[in-house]
Amino acid sequence: MIYRKIGEELVSAVGFGTGFHSPKEGDYDLLEKTIRSAMATGVNFIDTAPVYGDGISEIMLGKIFKEINRSNVFLASKVSPEDTTFSGVIKSVESSLRRLNTDWLDLCQIHWPSTKVSIEETMSAMEKLVEDGKIRNIGVSNFSLNEAKGALSSLNNNSLASIQSEYNFFERSVEGDVLPFCKQNNVKLIAYSPLAQGNLANGDEQKGFLGRLAEKYNSTPGQIVLRWLISNPNVIVIPNTSKPHRAIENGLSADIHILEEDYEKMSTDIKTPVSLIDTKEIKVTNDYGRKVYQTLQEALDNNMNMSPTPIELSEQMKSGVFLKPIRLKELKDDTSVKKYDLVEGRLRYWSWIIAHGWEKPIPALVWKNK
Repeated sequence: MIYRKIGEELVSAVGFGTGFHSPKEGDYDLLEKTIRSAMATGVNFIDTAPVYGDGISEIMLGKIFKEINRSNVFLASKVSPEDTTFSGVIKSVESSLRRLNTDWLDLCQIHWPSTKVSIEETMSAMEKLVEDGKIRNIGVSNFSLNEAKGALSSLNNNSLASIQSEYNFFERSVEGDVLPFCKQNNVKLIAYSPLAQGNLANGDEQKGFLGRLAEKYNSTPGQIVLRWLISNPNVIVIPNTSKPHRAIENGLSADIHILEEDYEKMSTDIKTPVSLIDTKEIKVTNDYGRKVYQTLQEALDNNMNMSPTPIELSEQMKSGVFLKPIRLKELKDDTSVKKYDLVEGRLRYWSWIIAHGWEKPIPALVWKNK
């Protein structure tokens, strides 16, 4: 296993994410077995959040920590944007500690930036928690570069330890700004969805290339992807899985030795260009396991209480902030006005339209063969 430093602690470059959509209490035995399998390979970083299963993920981990030496685990959790007031941060973390059956978090991250609470107030609470010994390191998640800079400058007695963001062979937006910022400021990038929800790469040609490399290095294509990501010394990956054998594969990816020429070829050849797509050609449905606003009026009303709201995010977009491209897949019906299906980024899609109307094309990544 490769280890990186977050604060004063050594953290495995391959971690374990628990971002399941709806973990259930009955999954406890399988989760414990999977985490133990990961730890057997040297994994010590486990990432969770209060919103995963509405607290169930943390509760399940808390039961597991009764059987596992807590000091052997680097445990990270988060604070939701609606809890980012000073008192809200304190209460959120204390609730997480109770559910997790622990006295401290090794890393506490603001899950999403808030448009209603100043980052100075939020970071003041985080520093108070460090002072009280309830958290040891401060991080952020899903922050743009400017938002990360604001978080860093708001800290008085602590440094920003990490930025958690999606990073995989399909979504490589962080390479343009966030990763250089991490390198300059000794901040670790924690990559969620490193295997792109099991898709690994975009299209048969890219997947075929990964398959040939996997054969060359006697590994799996997923291991090749993870090893490429952690070849950057500022990157830690947190794949999630419910399969013990997959957790072992993920952990062992750090032990693969890949030639520099193959790293470079992956870096240049496995990319998906950002396209500018007519917003009127995009179909919005509640497929893909998540509810979504299907009309502009629904987005304006925000009855699902999304945070940030579509209107709040649109204001950021008007000022030039755009976290990352939406993702689409092409529809096969050539007679339809709708040429693309919206796979991910629904909030960003509606916020873009609120900000710019229907005529300005939206930045998007288009899946092949999905």
